[in-house]
Order: sequence, then structure tokens, then C-alpha cells
Amino acid sequence: MFKLTLLSIVFISLIENTFSQAEMNQWRIHYSLLNSVGITKTKSKIFMGGINGIVVYDTEDNSIDEITLVNGLSDINISAIGSNEEVLIVGYSNGNIDVITDNEYYNVPWLKKAQLSGGKTINNFYFYSDYVYISTDMGILVFDLKKEEIKDTYYPVSNNETIKDLCVFNDSLYVATSDGIYIAGVNQNYLNDFNNWYKKTNLPPSVVNSSIKCIEPFSSNLFFVKDELFFGADSIFQMNNSNQTSYFQGPLDVENIAVSDNELVVVSAYSVKSYNQSLTETRLVYQYNFSNRLRTLDAIKFNGDFWIADKFNGLVKAYDSYNNSQIFNNTPFDDKCYRVDIQYGKTVVTGGAVTQSLFNNYFRSGIYIFENEKWSAINYLTDTTGMSYNTTWDVISVSINPNNTSQVAIGTYSKGGLKIIENGKVTQVYTASNSLLDEQVGNNGAIIISDVKYDNDGNLWIVNPGPNPLKMLSKDGFWYAFNLGVSGGLYPYRLMIDSKGNKWVGFIGGGISVFNENKTFNDLSDDQKVNISTTEGYGNLPSSSVKAIAEDIDGEIWIGTEEGLTVLYSTDKLYNGEYGDVDANQIKLQYGENVEHLLGSSSISAIAVDGGNRKWVGTTSSGVFCFSPNGLEEIYRFTAENSPLLSNTILDIKINHLTGEVFITTENGLVSFRADATIGDEEFSNVTVFPNPVRPEFRGNITIQGLAYNSDVKITDVSGNLIYQTKSNGGTVLWDGNRLSGDRVQSGVYLIWTASSSGKGKNVAKVVVIN
Repeated sequence: MFKLTLLSIVFISLIENTFSQAEMNQWRIHYSLLNSVGITKTKSKIFMGGINGIVVYDTEDNSIDEITLVNGLSDINISAIGSNEEVLIVGYSNGNIDVITDNEYYNVPWLKKAQLSGGKTINNFYFYSDYVYISTDMGILVFDLKKEEIKDTYYPVSNNETIKDLCVFNDSLYVATSDGIYIAGVNQNYLNDFNNWYKKTNLPPSVVNSSIKCIEPFSSNLFFVKDELFFGADSIFQMNNSNQTSYFQGPLDVENIAVSDNELVVVSAYSVKSYNQSLTETRLVYQYNFSNRLRTLDAIKFNGDFWIADKFNGLVKAYDSYNNSQIFNNTPFDDKCYRVDIQYGKTVVTGGAVTQSLFNNYFRSGIYIFENEKWSAINYLTDTTGMSYNTTWDVISVSINPNNTSQVAIGTYSKGGLKIIENGKVTQVYTASNSLLDEQVGNNGAIIISDVKYDNDGNLWIVNPGPNPLKMLSKDGFWYAFNLGVSGGLYPYRLMIDSKGNKWVGFIGGGISVFNENKTFNDLSDDQKVNISTTEGYGNLPSSSVKAIAEDIDGEIWIGTEEGLTVLYSTDKLYNGEYGDVDANQIKLQYGENVEHLLGSSSISAIAVDGGNRKWVGTTSSGVFCFSPNGLEEIYRFTAENSPLLSNTILDIKINHLTGEVFITTENGLVSFRADATIGDEEFSNVTVFPNPVRPEFRGNITIQGLAYNSDVKITDVSGNLIYQTKSNGGTVLWDGNRLSGDRVQSGVYLIWTASSSGKGKNVAKVVVIN
């Protein structure tokens, strides 16, 4: 068991329902609450769980906090949360369990580590006496709250039926399974033997062998839900003390039934109701004042109000259908993510994806936009015409127009084709019928837009499988198609436009095609193109499947393939060079007499270059690496095992160059890491120092941003005595507040002298240190 005091778990406070910007070298988990796994409460706090995080609302001071891998949780893929007045307990799909109280946090990994066949998902919690009865896919765990250990394991059924819920009624355990209800005395011995359980058969015939979703005692009755496959066909039954069962409600789609505030709360897909001890309906919520959409997933009642987990609206507080408010909804629409683009602080994430075999997933989450610390979404719910549910799925590529960040281009793997979005709405849709885009043969009109990029002039470049895989939509609205001299059957996976205007297209199985039209779109005579392959002398790539391409600050091209990382150090002879002039080189590392290649034959999925010219490299199975500008030094190595990274399978990496925050899409969701490098500003137009003033309790790094690339930085006192000196990392410097000797500086005003290494700019800033 792993234990940690809550003093060492730092909650991230929110103001006005927005999470604050990440501090230097800190992680953020950008999790969705809109697929909530449940809602629960302790004495004064409401907890709403998402798959990768939990939001905490304090009803006494109205503050909002979060719990994630960054500050307390031990795992991801939350499957259930539960609580009593003192304890919050979190269950995961792999059987892991976290327990959180006001004083401590501890992990109970018994089921996760157990060598058992079959599923281990935690489905529900039931608090009774000093124990928590935990419903799982493999049986029932009995957790002793006082001893903080698993006391026993029960197996009510012999055929591995899923345990969905349980409760104590008339001194017996009633267990809801995928094969009816099973019963045993709560104090009966040997309940780890299924022979000591019996199935309840004196029920309506249609119920006996049915899947029971949830079960709850209330007002001398036992209530349970018969779960049907068809939406809206569930039924609620009640059983009295005489074992007589009767129909209570239905048909409807029941999400949960629970007892809170001494009332029975019934949560269906589109309403929440409560009933008193006489089973009279006391309250109903079927609409909100602030939204025209309602999709309730779970609810409790607390101090007279409903607290609702809503798929479209997040955490909602409601007295009834006419008095309600949204408490928190500042999360991405979904945890699914694939590609990401960032321009001038605006981040756009795609919610579609393709499988490893490049087939559809049919995800319809659209895109998620993160700007000024607030999330919004564009999908079939917000734009029913432009993002039609029937034609648009798997948004797999995105580009923000650098000349107009309100304009975003998205590419889909669907009938929806290419879409241009302006100010939150689709303004133009391009398919094979009104453009040069090619349909995928035999897929009912589907079009694959595997990557898109705006150039600096505002022209949109598109890669789309077909005879002419590179297309362009000019800023004036004209279409052009370009032949790259490759097979029309190859899949173009990545597109990169370098500082010279070259378009680099990485293919699965076809290497790289580089193309430059020389800004004469109608004149083919001056087009230049070259194919870079695995053949020595003509590219020397480690693999013909290229999944990542990036240009660094020095103009070098870093290429990620399915079998390793390689670098093309010069593009001067890209189109007219001789044998070997376009050969890329793997970076060699010397270990004694042995020589190895950087990252060996690892499959590379993403490359990004930060403001310090460092290379952030994502892999398909080994997490994320950050290397020095020449690749010879490892700066960071992040995996799911040593960091809050949600998965070692990386899909994309992009960097917010204004803040240095690195956004990483993984197969399990979106995370970001605030790194210590930003893009350089040769004009020193916006030099910032934070925190400023530096207060006595602060012992982190003081950050200076907005400098020119690799600036010389000196920090002095007001008398001119040198305190510290260094070079900026891109446009950023971190100072720990100490002298060069390592001693903490005294209270006072300190001057930060910065000058470009090229001698073209300089700046003087001040910082106040209070000890």
C-alpha cells in the first residue's frame, strides 16, 4: 500500500471556473468531465469524476479544485467513485483503488496486481459499517476502512458474471449481476465460495436472469433496475419486506438510483427525480435555465439541491427545472485526441483518430479549442449543419491560419471532407463535388484529409490520398493539385512546410516527397520536387514509413520513421544535388568502443522544436524524449511510469511558444508540460518576470521570458554587483533566486540585464525579492 499525506498533494485552485496557467516544469492533465463516471459527496464537498480526473467543489467556500495524476491519483481510466462522510474512494478499470481522506491519501493495488484471469474493472462502492463492499468484474472485495486493507473476497456466482452493484437489505447482501440477483447473509461465513450464495428466483420471470444495473434499499423497500440493451427500455422494480416484488417505473433509460438527503434519487437519461419515504415525487429536473441541452449521467441530493453530472454541461446544481446553474464545465469535450495545432496561444485539438491500420474509429467529438485558459468545442452538437452527425466523423488534422487565428481548417476521414471554421462555425465544406479532393475508392464517398497546413501567406495545403496527393486551396479560393511522382495508393501521413517554402510530405511506405511550386501555382515549369527514400545516396531513411517531420531553428530537418530517428543537416542541394546530398543521418552515440544510434529503431510518431532549439520526440511505445539542439544530450525523458504522461503511445506534440507549454496527445488523452524554453523575441518587446515580487514562501524558479534567442543574461544588485549570469533557453531564463555561490540573495531590488548574442537588442528588467 502506498500512502501520502494530503499536505504533499497540492490541489490546483481555480478562479471563476478556469484552471490557472501551469507553473514552470509542471504538468497538467486536460481531462474531460463530459463522460462522467459518477458524482458523490463527503461532509461539505462534491466530487465529480471523469475518466482521467476528478473535480472537487467545496460547498462552504465555493472553491473548485481538481485531483489528477499530477497531484494525488495513482492511475487513469477511472471507472467508479464513492464516498461516505469522511472518505473518497476511487476505482479504476484495471482494478486499482485510491482512498482519500482529509488527512491522507493511500493506494490499494491488490486487485490490480493480482494474477487473475478476466476483467478487473471497479464498478461500484457500498459503505456499510466499517467496510466498503466493492463491486468488480471478478467478484466482491471487502475493504476494511480502519485497518486500511482488503479483508475478504467474495464470489457470488460461478460463471464469472459481472458484479454491477450491491447493498445490504434485511441483514443480507443483495448483489446485482449481469445474471440476476444473488443473496447471502451479511455475516455469513465462507462467502468466497459461490455455493454459499443463492440466486433470487421469486421475481417476475422476465427479471430472474436479466442484467441488473443497480440496487438500493429505501423506505423498507429494495429498489433495483432491470438493464435492457435498447435505449429507453429499462425498468425499476421494488421489493418489500415480505419479498413481494412490483413494478415501480419504466420504461425509461436509467443511469442510476441512489439514496441521498433521505430521499430516493432516480437518474434517467433526460431527467432527475426524487421521492420521499412515502414514495411521492418531491422534485423534478428536466431542463436547465442556461442550456437547451440536458443529458444526465448521475446525481445526488445534498442540502436540498440536486448535484448533477451532465454529459453536455458538466457539474450542475439544480433545485428544480427552473432554478439551476452550471458550476463547472471547463474541460475538453472528450478524452479522445489525435492531432493538435497552436498559434499565438490558441490551441486546437482534434477528437477523431485512425487505427494503427489506418481505418476509421468513427469518433464524432469534433475539435476542442483551448484559449485564455478556457475550453470550447465544435462538433455535431454546436454546429448541427456544418458538423453533421451523419456525414462527419474522425477529424484527424487541423491547422490554424497564422494570419487570422479565428480561422481554422480541419480535415476529416469521412464524407465531411475538408471544413473551414471561422469564429466557431463551419463556413465552408469541401468534398469531391466542389474541389479537387479525391474520394477513397470503395468507402461510400469518404475523403481522407490526413494533414493540413496554412503557409505564411494564408494558403491552405492539404494532403489527400490519390493520384495528386498534395492539394492547395489558395487564400483567394482557388484549388490546385500537384503530382509528387509517387503511387496514388500510398497514404500521405504528415505535411510540413519549412522556412524556404518547401512542402515535405511523409508517406506510409513511400518515404518523403519534397515539393516547391515557387509561388507560381499555374506554372508547372518551375516546380521542384524530389523523393527521399531508404536507398543510400537517395535519402538513406531508416524506414519508408515516415510519421514525423520538423525543421529546427538551424534549418535542419528532423525525420521520424517507424524504425528510427534521422536528420537531414542541409537542404541547400535538395533538388539539384548529387548522389548522397539528400542522405539523412542517424545521430551516433559513443559508449566506450560501442556506437549506437539515438533512439535506435524506435518507432517515432511526433517531433516538435521548442524555443531553445531542443527536440521533443514522441514514440509509439516509449513515451517522450527531449534532446539538446544537437541531439547528443537527453534533457527530459517522460514515460507513463515516471511522470503524469497518460500513455507511452504518443500521437502528436505541439508547443505554445509564448509560454513554453508542451502539449502532448496520447492514446489515453491530452497532457501538457510547462517547459523552460520559449521562442526568442529579438525586439525584447514584452519581457516579463514572474513571480514579481518574490515573496518569502516562494522557493521555486523565477522566470524571465520574452528575450531574444540565446540572450546573454546578467543579474545584479542595484550597486552593479554581479549576482548571477547565464544564457537564455530560447527566449526564457530560470533563476532560482540564489547567488552564483548558491546562497540565497538578500531582500532587495535586482536588475536583470539582457542582451541579444548578436548585439541587436537589449533590455533591463527589475525583480523584487522579499525574504
